[in-house]
Amino acid sequence: MRNTLLAYITLAALTGMCGALVLAQGGAATTVIEQAPKDRAIAMPKEKWTQYLKDMDAKKLSTLRIVEGGKHNVNIRRITTVETAGVQPNTIEVWYVMEGSGTLTTGGKIENGKIVGGESDPIKPGDVEFIPAGLPRGVSGVDGSVTWLNIRWDVDWPADAPMGAGTAPPVPGAAPRGGRGGVSVMEYAPTDRAVHFSKETLVAFQKDMDAKKTATLRMIEGGHFNVNIRRINAPSGEFHATTIDTWVVLEGSGTVNTGYTTSNGNPSGPRVSGTGVDAPAKVEDVFFIPSSFTHGFGAVNGVMSWLNIRWDDNYGKK
Repeated sequence: MRNTLLAYITLAALTGMCGALVLAQGGAATTVIEQAPKDRAIAMPKEKWTQYLKDMDAKKLSTLRIVEGGKHNVNIRRITTVETAGVQPNTIEVWYVMEGSGTLTTGGKIENGKIVGGESDPIKPGDVEFIPAGLPRGVSGVDGSVTWLNIRWDVDWPADAPMGAGTAPPVPGAAPRGGRGGVSVMEYAPTDRAVHFSKETLVAFQKDMDAKKTATLRMIEGGHFNVNIRRINAPSGEFHATTIDTWVVLEGSGTVNTGYTTSNGNPSGPRVSGTGVDAPAKVEDVFFIPSSFTHGFGAVNGVMSWLNIRWDDNYGKK
């Protein structure tokens, strides 16, 4: 018999945040819900992250680390005032705005905790931000509070680490990887500026994908990472040996099925019915899927669209 959704739920999730860990970094303490698993996916329904926000308010937390992976992590950030400008010299960030509004300023230079000469974008629920490593960023103009899902990964892959995140070329003019052609790329990952996608832009992308019957729109291509919209109307299955996926559901509903077995022994082969773990999926649910783990949608109710943020985990020895 197929495992139930309970297989996704950790002790920390069952007990609120009282079972969480505390991670000390650079003199600051960050509450951690769980270490990144290798043998299961993590489902975070909208109802769960809504409860997390209440807990964060009660404990006056500005950061809650949902998943800690050493070289990567998935967080909720929630602030009620100006965030002092900072920079992550070795870490890329992708933000999905959950609640509230404010102004994100990126680029320029930091002087006395403020960005001088940067570019500013208003942020609101449903907006997505790509922020490259080494780029100053800060938030101002907060209207009450602003909350975002903050997905982060380091960029120090060894020079000989194979690129696994997709089949698109990592830079313009390069040959597609994997020997089977690549998806079209909207933009190659910049290193000197952020990229802002408003909710309205994402909705327009989804409508265009529907009209063109496109299943994948690669918004950002970085070789070892990419940011995509995926849109399907039938069950799907995938396997990536070195690539982690984090999903935010944008449209529709269905059933995510992970950790299933395949009928021919090939992890990319046909799914065996009744295997793996099922979890319902609806708009604003979040999923974390480790590398080397079968995953996909076992059922789709009409259509499913999701923001798919992916990065390679082949950093070598730690």
